[in-house]
Amino acid sequence: MSTTAERASLPYDLSAAARAVYEQPVVGHVIDGEVRESASGESFPVYDPSTGLEFARGAQGGSAEVEAAVLSARRAFVDGRWRLMPPAQKERVLHRYAELIAENRTAFGELDSIDAGILKGFGGFIADFAVGAIDYYAGWPTKLKGVVPAVPADLSVALVREPVGVVGIITPWNGPTAVAAFVAAALAAGNSVILKPAEQTPLSAHLLGVLALRAGVPAGVFNVVQGAGEVGGALVAHPGVDKISFTGSVATGKAIAEAGAKTLKRVSLELGGKSPILVFPDADLDLAAAGAMSAIWNNSGQVCTAGSRTLVHRSVYDRFAEKVVAESAKLQVGGAFEEGTELGPLVSAAQLARVQSYVEIGQAEGAELALSPTASGGGGYFHGPTVFTGVRNDMRIAQEEIFGPVMALLPFDTEEEAYAIANDVEFGLSAGVWTNDLSRAHRASRALHVGTVWINTYQNNDVSVPYGGVKQSGYGRTLGEESLEAFLHTKSVWTKVFDA
Repeated sequence: MSTTAERASLPYDLSAAARAVYEQPVVGHVIDGEVRESASGESFPVYDPSTGLEFARGAQGGSAEVEAAVLSARRAFVDGRWRLMPPAQKERVLHRYAELIAENRTAFGELDSIDAGILKGFGGFIADFAVGAIDYYAGWPTKLKGVVPAVPADLSVALVREPVGVVGIITPWNGPTAVAAFVAAALAAGNSVILKPAEQTPLSAHLLGVLALRAGVPAGVFNVVQGAGEVGGALVAHPGVDKISFTGSVATGKAIAEAGAKTLKRVSLELGGKSPILVFPDADLDLAAAGAMSAIWNNSGQVCTAGSRTLVHRSVYDRFAEKVVAESAKLQVGGAFEEGTELGPLVSAAQLARVQSYVEIGQAEGAELALSPTASGGGGYFHGPTVFTGVRNDMRIAQEEIFGPVMALLPFDTEEEAYAIANDVEFGLSAGVWTNDLSRAHRASRALHVGTVWINTYQNNDVSVPYGGVKQSGYGRTLGEESLEAFLHTKSVWTKVFDA
């Protein structure tokens, strides 16, 4: 296991709160109210995507840590230390949790930048989103009401909404602090939670666990287990876990659904997308081009809703492509903390290799590389903006999620053809539409088989608005009141009424 002395020093002026996390000998688990290393003593490296340097170590969890976390969470759920806490008191604790995250806003932004490569400014936005999410869900414990159905007069029935139990939440690396939204919803519903963050990004999850305890969330109610994919697999397989919430790849999501079925777990899945953006000839091309570029260059394309397929009416296709290529070529590629950086690094060497392989695939399939990526340099995982023209929808670069800064431009001739192309993909997470025709906008919103449609805008979000997909993009919703349903079940309580 590496020591602090053997690691690289980060070339940034970071806050003391952020340094206190990553300068630990090991960024540990948070289990049963305490920070601990793995029983095995094993750890894994954490790399800065902007430099490629190892700067921290994360505790490598295993079966011992999963077992300890599940037992802790189950004890907490059974004895009711959180589940049975008065709703108003739960709300005060969760609001305090949001306050602590707000007080550590700078640290969370910095942690997301150094272990996920998220641009410094965007890291602050994600921290603000986490605060808003926890504040939103903090208001729900006093509002989770049941109902009394109409039944014969000699009976009384109460439908009570109760937490499902122990919830395992497995999250991705592309927005580490934003996982607070998943955790807050499960906690607001009264569950015990075990968070398994991506191994590439253990830092924010560790701090979320520590601050939850400081806010007054009882020990065992919110646990964090670090480690590789095997930890998530152990959570899914464990009979003591009642529900799994997973965000990640389709292949892993399918494996989780299959494994969860063996213990009849409730499972919700958010599995990414290949989101289309439709540009009609009446749209403001300058605004549409800016919107399409933001949709794919945001976070270097490492966003589930990235607008990676841009469908443009043939009458404006060439003009649109010229605008996009000219403006995208001006983007400044650089480190997460560098002034003026507009496109940051990818999260890892493996992700960089994946994106590079798709650029080769696109060329081999016959698409035209209208904007070539800049070469990676400086030790970081950099990949410049890449634009393909002449793309057919049957090409792999139009069908498969790349999760990087690669835009595919596809032409269409009619409105009906645009919808057909947009829907002709296995995913169904989101779509964007650029048009000044109100009737067409409404037709598009009905025709597109996705979970979210943005019209003349893209990637807006609010914690009160549900988010999720259809088809291979998964099932279930995060955010909004709808997401609470995944963490609750309804109990029917019957009482016989006797005459006096």
